[in-house]
Amino acid sequence: MRFPDWDLRLAEYIEAVRSQPFSWGAHDCLTFANHAVAEQRGSGFADDFLGGYTTAQGALLKYQRFLRHAQFTDLLHFMDCRLQRIQSKYPPRGAVAAMPVSGEVLPVAFGVVAGRLCCFVGDNGLQFMTPQDGFLFWGLE
Repeated sequence: MRFPDWDLRLAEYIEAVRSQPFSWGAHDCLTFANHAVAEQRGSGFADDFLGGYTTAQGALLKYQRFLRHAQFTDLLHFMDCRLQRIQSKYPPRGAVAAMPVSGEVLPVAFGVVAGRLCCFVGDNGLQFMTPQDGFLFWGLE
């Protein structure tokens, strides 16, 4: 269930972190998406395992240990168990977005839908882009 003022809370959160650079464990793609969800409904979808790492290698080890311990096959299986996947090219505002990436720690970069655009954490702050084929989305309802 979302807070009554979830839309405003999400917009304020996005504006507050708009120019914050990527930082493992503090402002990486998964912590950003988790905090965006928390702003909308009071708790995030990954509160139980985020943090405790400061490097890409540390994040990978933390994610692998958590997934194995919780018996998820991979991060997408985890997401599907925590949130409802949406099959739409035009997901609702506030949905979690995942963009395929290669050569990274994770197979996808997580972000959030902000109106007609998706926002993801970049090296120098948030990056906004239109949803593309291959993006995955999860709703909060």
